[in-house]
Amino acid sequence: MSSIDVTARQALSRTDSPFGSVGLMHAGSDLEAWWIWKDREEIEPSFSVMDREDLLYVVQGSLRLELEGRDPIVLEIGDLFVIPAGTPFRGSSWPRDGEPCQFIAVAPVGATFTRI
Repeated sequence: MSSIDVTARQALSRTDSPFGSVGLMHAGSDLEAWWIWKDREEIEPSFSVMDREDLLYVVQGSLRLELEGRDPIVLEIGDLFVIPAGTPFRGSSWPRDGEPCQFIAVAPVGATFTRI
């Protein structure tokens, strides 16, 4: 096992989209972990949902998190937040013209992420 430099966006694999970049950091028998990088990305037009809890930890910048049926919240560096299973959500860097946002997401292996 070796360490991964999150702030340098090292990853086992990486996926880029107009909505940000996602790097897989850990794929174990119980947990999976990713970093998510958002920098002047497009805002996703729809919400997503996980069938299991999704733990988020902000490493850089600020994340505006929208949870269906609730007022948006802004998570800052060092903030940890758990999105409850089955709760539709979307997130974007904040403020939109501010610095990039990077956060870590951790979920149980086999958790299903669905855009709705």
